[in-house]
Amino acid sequence: MDALIVTLLCLLGYTYAGYPLLAALLARVAARPHRREPIEPTVSLVIVAYNEERDIAAKLENALALDYPRDKLEIVVASDGSSDRTDEIVRGFADRGVQLFRADDHPGKSGTTNRVVETTTGELLVFSDATGVYARGALRALVPNFADPTVGAVTGRVSYRYGGSAAAEGFRAYQRLVVFARSAESQWGTETSTSGSISAIRRPLFQPIPPHLDFDFCHPLHVAMAGLRTVYEVDALSEEEAREHSGSEFAARVRMAILAYSFVPYLLRRLPRVRSPRYLFQILSHKLMRWAAPVLLLALLVASAAAAPSSPFARLLLLLQLLFYATALLAHLLQSHIPRPAARLLGPPLFFTTIHLAFLVGLLRTLRGHRIATWSPHRN
Repeated sequence: MDALIVTLLCLLGYTYAGYPLLAALLARVAARPHRREPIEPTVSLVIVAYNEERDIAAKLENALALDYPRDKLEIVVASDGSSDRTDEIVRGFADRGVQLFRADDHPGKSGTTNRVVETTTGELLVFSDATGVYARGALRALVPNFADPTVGAVTGRVSYRYGGSAAAEGFRAYQRLVVFARSAESQWGTETSTSGSISAIRRPLFQPIPPHLDFDFCHPLHVAMAGLRTVYEVDALSEEEAREHSGSEFAARVRMAILAYSFVPYLLRRLPRVRSPRYLFQILSHKLMRWAAPVLLLALLVASAAAAPSSPFARLLLLLQLLFYATALLAHLLQSHIPRPAARLLGPPLFFTTIHLAFLVGLLRTLRGHRIATWSPHRN
């Protein structure tokens, strides 16, 4: 049993520490710089929205203020059958060049995106949501990467406004690791996911996908199938608000998990057509191993408990796990009353436990046939 425990620890250690450190090493010894030049192709900024009356006006003001030639920037709001005032608000921007595309039958985010792209004209497609506030120079940072013909897609960096809760502080620590890992990956290989808040792809590489899948995973796959790479542009900023409560984080992560696990069969069917060994290695190390982690953690807990009566090593490991999860539970129960200094200590165990429990629930729902097509924004 100890051998099984050590194997599980090695797999988890590689997933959370070994691979990020390996990516950082490869970024130093095997970097693949790409060309960036101040080009100005036509751009279609696609904002997919569902019942976003609270934020859509501010988002459009933000889009209209971007530093990019207005005659080369097409702004389209794709309304996924919104039932609030979203469409009415967007129509109020028509005289400023904003276009409204409405999918009356509410086909979901991906279904709406499939349709709206056919109505756009830009050489580059930039995708955003209604809550991401772009830095004024976000497009100026994204677009130059496409001067390199080996680049098929670019994902920007999402920065967050943190309120100081334990959940937000845990997410803050997690984001530091994300930026570190993604920056390193991009320097020597390719990205395996893009951000729904800010990403871009060459129009010829866009492919419609089934409505229960997510373009954040599919775009890099399609780019890799074309023999090109997806890069991470740290200076292309979109600002979002971090979720302040672990309950909101849990609900959002369950949805992300179902999208992730639903993507796996789609990915496996297309892997023989992927022309990038780096993508294959990274999708295994960064995504598939991460998505397997909740099962590995559960197996580690069960194996430790089973071996504890006869193994001092297993007893110690079981105790450490129980203390960790008890700390996360305490942080969850008291999160509204935790002062900020303590939140910085309790936040990482709370966030780690929340997302892995959410992914475990998402895996079970996926195996039971649950899919996500329609959607609703998760707010605090």
